[in-house]
Amino acid sequence: MLEYKLIRSKRRKTLALQVKHGQVTVRAPHYVTSAFIDTFIQEKSAWLRSKLAEQQKTPDYCDFSQGSNLLYLGEKVILNICIAKKSEVYFSHLVIAEIEPKNYQEITTKQLNVAISEKIHSRLINPLAISKQIKKQLEVYFKQQAEQLFSERLERISKQISLCPTAINIRQYRARWGSCNNRGEVNFNYLLMMTPLTVIDYVIVHELCHLEHLNHSKEFWHLVEKFCPNYDIAKKWLNTYQSQLQWQNPH
Repeated sequence: MLEYKLIRSKRRKTLALQVKHGQVTVRAPHYVTSAFIDTFIQEKSAWLRSKLAEQQKTPDYCDFSQGSNLLYLGEKVILNICIAKKSEVYFSHLVIAEIEPKNYQEITTKQLNVAISEKIHSRLINPLAISKQIKKQLEVYFKQQAEQLFSERLERISKQISLCPTAINIRQYRARWGSCNNRGEVNFNYLLMMTPLTVIDYVIVHELCHLEHLNHSKEFWHLVEKFCPNYDIAKKWLNTYQSQLQWQNPH
């Protein structure tokens, strides 16, 4: 039997499985028995083992170290850490040369540079402290970029579908990409900046449709499909890359 973390909820009506960072999590209604959950895990064991094996091959999340990979708008970028006069985060292009017998090829890839100021770097006593500082600067950068991008796209989409929120909030969430409340406020996870624009648009449409249906009824999904016909492709992308879309604390 595979080991798993169990999270029960009185509001949940269905069983859900998640494999993230080598950990299997089961989210279940409070009334579902442990025996039923064990049977469910056993039935899904082949799929769970394949997902765990995929994640063990290579680290599929950013560990905030030099040269690690990170997704930005759906593209894989390389993290470059440097020391400079002032702290900043910016993109550049990195040219990688591949030399083989009778063949020379240059590949250009995006590089996300995290510059730590000399003053701050002098206070960082070990690699863990440096990783924490990198994560902090990236969080600020991603939030700033999300505030600008999401506001622009939400304004355009809300006009197209005639559903306008009372307010928009952007922050980081542990296990959700967005939310909507009964006050008409919509909230978005700035880590959506790691996903393609088509996925960002789907999440915006999803939350705006909650202004009409504050649930996940058939009527809600019909409305989502009306404004985002290929929403299932966006959902599949999120499911495929879910393990790369969360940031762990450096350790």
